[in-house]
Amino acid sequence: SSGINAEYGDVAGIVCSSMTYVLVLYSQFVVITVILLPDPLVSTAIQVAVFTFFSFLALWSHLKAMTTNPGAIPMETYNARFAQKEELKSAVLCLKCNSIKPERAHHCSVCRRCIRKMDHHCPWVNNCVGQQNQKFFILFTLYIFTISTMAMYMAVNKIVHCSDAEWSSCGALSPPISLMLLTILLFVSLLFGLFTGIMFGTQLYAIMDDQTGIEKLKNEQATWERLTWKQNML
Repeated sequence: SSGINAEYGDVAGIVCSSMTYVLVLYSQFVVITVILLPDPLVSTAIQVAVFTFFSFLALWSHLKAMTTNPGAIPMETYNARFAQKEELKSAVLCLKCNSIKPERAHHCSVCRRCIRKMDHHCPWVNNCVGQQNQKFFILFTLYIFTISTMAMYMAVNKIVHCSDAEWSSCGALSPPISLMLLTILLFVSLLFGLFTGIMFGTQLYAIMDDQTGIEKLKNEQATWERLTWKQNML
């Protein structure tokens, strides 16, 4: 199955999801060409490999979160013929997409579908985060947090080192350009490091508590049998 939101042309989602790739590739460019490559050491090659590996994982998990169906309920599954069935007479009907709404499903106004265990709609992956793609979203936030932390550390270390050396032998680029690229990297890494770190924590808490973000927001009382955090992590 595939992501369901792209077919509706959500502009904000398209812009944000595209920015994700641009920012990760920008970080990759600055970390490698400005920070690491000017120092031809064995440790440099290891750092390049590690940062590239986690950047690849971040983009892979983003792609999976974006293209995996989050648990959309088929549209227009409720009609007069089904309404006559005894077991469906007490079913909850979503009037917005004319579908039978299972327990813990919620309607997303952006995707225009009911989503099983919907947590929230995320423009950064241009998709809902639900039952079937939440694990990819959690991995995405973890990997972005990881490369953001690495980039912040390396950017600060580079700025301090080059400032002490008066920017001599600090790469092929001129000092003003290098400083500008590093400053942008530091700002982006700080911003998205904080954002994804918080998101990663809230997602883990939601799994351990067996309650989605939208259920907490609506203060819904659990009518389902709550699973333990170990069962939810499997």
